[in-house]
This record gives sequence, structure tokens and C-alpha cells, in this order.
Amino acid sequence: MNIFDDGKRIARLAQEAAEYTDFSRRSLLKGIGGALGGAALAGITTASAEDVTPPKPGKKVRIGVPLTYGPFNQPWRRGCWQIVKAVLDAGGEVVSVRGEPTKASEQSAERALLDRGIDALVMGIYSQESETAYIADEAHKRGIKTVGFTIPVKDSPAVMDDVWGTATTLGYFVQNYTGRQGTFAQTAEQRGYFTPFDMEVDMFELMCKYEPRMKVLPFIDGGQGTTDEISVGRKNMLSLLQAHPEPKSLAGFISWWWPFTLGAGQALKQMGRDDVPLFNHYLSTQFLEAWAAKQVPVVFSCDSPFPEIGRKTGELAVKLARGEEVPNIVYRIPVITKTPDQAEAALAELKSWDEQAIALLKQFGG
Repeated sequence: MNIFDDGKRIARLAQEAAEYTDFSRRSLLKGIGGALGGAALAGITTASAEDVTPPKPGKKVRIGVPLTYGPFNQPWRRGCWQIVKAVLDAGGEVVSVRGEPTKASEQSAERALLDRGIDALVMGIYSQESETAYIADEAHKRGIKTVGFTIPVKDSPAVMDDVWGTATTLGYFVQNYTGRQGTFAQTAEQRGYFTPFDMEVDMFELMCKYEPRMKVLPFIDGGQGTTDEISVGRKNMLSLLQAHPEPKSLAGFISWWWPFTLGAGQALKQMGRDDVPLFNHYLSTQFLEAWAAKQVPVVFSCDSPFPEIGRKTGELAVKLARGEEVPNIVYRIPVITKTPDQAEAALAELKSWDEQAIALLKQFGG
């Protein structure tokens, strides 16, 4: 059966997966916050991003924002767009440095911003807390506040997507869709390049470890974000299909990064294979154009709400810069899920966001 003819079942399974994750994670976070009350919030380490409120009016502050995204990093760009917009909406000033989508470039941009007379520094999205502790320490010595954008930062608040929740949601959907049986393959950028990908890959493997009829093949390395990742995804899928030429020998292919999904879809079409359902994480206009046109057999996709993550990060940066009291905790944003019937509406929304993001960020070197 063509996956696009199975809309009702897909929608039901998507709702079930989302509800499962909501019950097991986000409801728990909100419950903790409600039980403890606002006065006790500083005593816990995580909370819902709904608790972040806009900054109070005050002095004009300068916020450092590293713009370290590349051509495939549309989600990051949408997040940076809302960071910048939140700062400007609050009457602040944005100080930016353009960089590449790598840990080294990101850290270089953050270090450069420390010398630009800023009041607060946004840090993220690649380097983990232990990798940037020296930058946070130096910033704090200079009286510069720090905030994490999708990553934790030493002695600082942060706004992050729910990585484990994303992995659980997609993994739970895959298990239910395939009847918890078959051979599966996973791909993402190379290990150590973007830690959330590593976490999601490991989480899916763990979920399948206790399912005796599910087998997960060794991880397929997709390289780094400075390469043509669509071509890499196509090449990797062609190799996978050559190793598994029999129809139905692969129950599913999980791609945690959208360019690899597109490449995989191109390879399936090239080989005349229609028996391998694809499962995707992260949305882009290119991906959604192909999905809405039914050019890629993607059954289900998750996404991280980067505009909301960026908005809350920008608001926290201004609050910190103006001296408002902000606990050093992680604020979590819920997981987004999409099914094939939602691709067209999602595409229209992303096109609008991307147009606005490009128009605003080019004023700051983006």
C-alpha cells in the first residue's frame, strides 16, 4: 500500500505517539513546576518554556548573537531570527558575528563577541556545556550574562528542545507503525558533531533493544554540515539498498536530519524501490516541497520549534542583561509532529518564516 493512502492510520498513530510523550515528559515537567510553585522554581533544574515571560522595560542593552548556521541549517536560522527579533522588540541592540556551522567556528564567534561591549551573550547550538565552560567563565568575569540556545551553558539558564522526547515520539511511532518487527537503519551527521543527533540515535536503538523482532543496523555516518548533505544521503541510501536488495528487507529508514531524508528518497526513486518507509526529523522548505508533492515516502516527521526556542532565548538574554532575576535552569520546548496530510500547510508556514528570517538577519550579516 502507498503510504499516502494510509492517512487515517498514520494520523492515529501520530496522535498516540505525541500523547505518549506528552504524558511521560512534558506533563511531568509542568506538574513539578505547579507542585513546587514559583518561589521554589530555582531549586529544580528544568521547567516548561511557558514559564519564560517577556522582559520588563528598562535600559537599552547589547546582546551578542553568533550566527553560525549554514545552507542546510534552516531550523537554526529560524531560531536566530526570533532571538534577534525578541531583542529588538524589547528595545535592545543586537551585536552579531557570522560563522560556520561547526563547534570551532561557534566558539570563535562567541569569544569575539566578548570584546564587543555586550551585556549578555547567547551561546549555542553545537558546543556542549563542558566545551564552552571557559567562555562562560570569561564572560562572567567581565560581567557579561550568558544564556544557552538549545544547549546547556555553565551557570546559566537555557532554552532547549526536548531531545529525548523527540526520540521517544518518533521511536514510538516507528514501533507501532511497523508492528515492532523488521530491520531498521538510522542516519544523522557524524558522531560528536551535533550531540542531540547522537542522543536520538542511541535512544531509538535502546527502544528496539528489548523488542526481539526488531533489528537496528549499525549507524550510517552522514558527515558534517559543511558538505552537500543531500548528495551524501543519496549515496548512503544507494549503498544500503545494494546491501539489502530484497523487497521488504528493510522495515524502515530513520533520518534525523532532513537533507539525508531527501537524499534517501532520491535513491529509492533511482532504484525503483517503494518498499522502504522513511521517518524524518527537522523540517525545511525543500523537504516539505518534496513531501507535499508526494515525491518522498515519508510516513512521519518530528520537528523542533526553533522560532519559539529563539524567542524565549532572546527574552531571557534581555532579562539577564537588565538585571532581572532568572534561575539557572533549562526551559524545555515541546516536540512538533507532522504527518503527510499536514505537509502543505507546514510548507506555507515555513516559507513565510524563512522569508522574514532572511530579510531580518541579512541586516546583521546573516
